[in-house]
Amino acid sequence: MSGEYRLFGVESSPYTVKVRAVLRYRGIPYRWICRFPQMLDETKHVRPAVMPVVREPDGRYRSDSTPIILDLERDRVDGPSVLPKHRGHAFLARLIEDMADEWVTKCLFHYRFTGETDGWFAARWVISDARSDLDRESLPEAVRQFRERQISRMPRVGCTPENAPLIEESYLRLLSIMESFVGNERFLFGSRPSLADFGLYAQLKTLATDPTALSLMRAHAPFTEHWVRRLDDASGVEGRWSSDPDPAVGALLQMAGDTYLPFLAANALALERGDEAVQVEILGHGYRQPPFGYQAKCLAWLREAYRELSPADIAAIRPQLEASGCARYFPEA
Repeated sequence: MSGEYRLFGVESSPYTVKVRAVLRYRGIPYRWICRFPQMLDETKHVRPAVMPVVREPDGRYRSDSTPIILDLERDRVDGPSVLPKHRGHAFLARLIEDMADEWVTKCLFHYRFTGETDGWFAARWVISDARSDLDRESLPEAVRQFRERQISRMPRVGCTPENAPLIEESYLRLLSIMESFVGNERFLFGSRPSLADFGLYAQLKTLATDPTALSLMRAHAPFTEHWVRRLDDASGVEGRWSSDPDPAVGALLQMAGDTYLPFLAANALALERGDEAVQVEILGHGYRQPPFGYQAKCLAWLREAYRELSPADIAAIRPQLEASGCARYFPEA
């Protein structure tokens, strides 16, 4: 499919900048519309009502960052792929990207709206970007309302004082893993970026802008900050897929096996039972939040992607899944 894409979103949305970075890397022409999509008549009909929204050259609209990127893989073969050629590695990339989207984002939300300084900074950033219709006198009230609304949503995504120690441990653990492999053009599955790299980049780009999270990154993972800035526009990167992924892939899978997949499984079970809350022990911490239907879909999609692998592909990655504790969530047929 040739022609220009239209990308609707805001700079402060990790999911929007993920899609934008993929479009840049793949050399796909696009127009960037920095607005809340739901504010525009053009996109009010799009479901799910999440950022970003993409209008494809044929006039179709699509939202939700991962399906958008996978659609581009199918529809646009004229640029570099973000899925490793080895299908087993491509599955691992999807798993890591999903963890970034649904677990690392808790770190983003926690640091962004727990503290006064961070909350006001983020709210001003979002509203000044998205609401160009407001004059200077109207902005402060819009900023205040947005900040209060986001703070009220924190328990829904598990960002509570009780869960804070686990969330903060997850962020520092991720920074340690990232710092172990980042380099000028060093990525998880070779010398070119994958879906996993872009997923991590997206959350870390926002964390590398918010004050408290940025200060932690500079203290614990300074080269990770530079890696994030470079990946914002990787259009000049040329490279190859490696037959042996970076050891950081194993560390990220271990993180998924320790944290994200136990949460996904507990969430799916809570929805199945009709429970009011997800309750699960993760790394010695009790974790609790309301169940979330979308994340049950995430687990189902990952399991479907695993079932689509050939026996040879599964054999190639099964040892990594076993070693990391991920295998139990992807039972063999």
